[in-house]
Amino acid sequence: MTVKSRTAVIIPNYNMPERTDALVEYIQENAKAPHDIFVIDNGSDLVPPSKYTSVCIRENRQTTFGWLTGLKEADFMEDQIGAFYFAYMVMITSAEFVKESGDPLTPLVEFLDKNRKAAVIHAALTKDSTTALAEQMMDRGTGKPRRTYLVDNIAALWRADYLNRIGRFREELTMGWGVLPEVCWEARRDRKTIWIHEGTLIKKVSNIGYTMNRMNMTAKERGKLASAEARRILEPIYGENFNEKLGHEWKKHGPNGWE
Repeated sequence: MTVKSRTAVIIPNYNMPERTDALVEYIQENAKAPHDIFVIDNGSDLVPPSKYTSVCIRENRQTTFGWLTGLKEADFMEDQIGAFYFAYMVMITSAEFVKESGDPLTPLVEFLDKNRKAAVIHAALTKDSTTALAEQMMDRGTGKPRRTYLVDNIAALWRADYLNRIGRFREELTMGWGVLPEVCWEARRDRKTIWIHEGTLIKKVSNIGYTMNRMNMTAKERGKLASAEARRILEPIYGENFNEKLGHEWKKHGPNGWE
């Protein structure tokens, strides 16, 4: 890896400044790999934005727009600093690194650098994490990277050249549902590999924004909207069984997906 290569850390925030600030400060204090952090405020309207905010969006445009805005900011920064981003770490504010993680960035960057077939590597989830993808993303205590078929953008480190080549994330999927299954499916299609790093731990608490009364709708309402949005956009592209195709077609090819 060249000295000039860096990692862009993208964190969208909506009414969760204390959690966003904690993520930024943990990374700043512990990550040794060269990096820049981009906090995108997705229209916070109940509390002030994070003190580390890079860009403020006036209205809540949801998660995917925050990620894509952060990536555009990273593009701009590349021109300013005369360097390039080797990888993008994409995060959400329902996540928090635990002390056992140590450096949350360098081991993942080094793994991507040494494994050219890897499209993405994700921190492992702690055993008390709550998320639909907990089973395949949970720490199993080995302390080593292991291959999987699907990861979330809780704390995902994407190889920049690959993510850019496939067009990053589908902007129409504003609420994030369907985004990760699609890009992971594309990675498997392209014979790229997907990994969990069990030496780096992160805790995910689902629906924390709702329990803190920081959201502009209930979790059930958002789930309905996100599900309908994913169906409206993905079904015409992948067919009626798009969920199975994008998320579970790997089963036909074995636990490691396409070989």
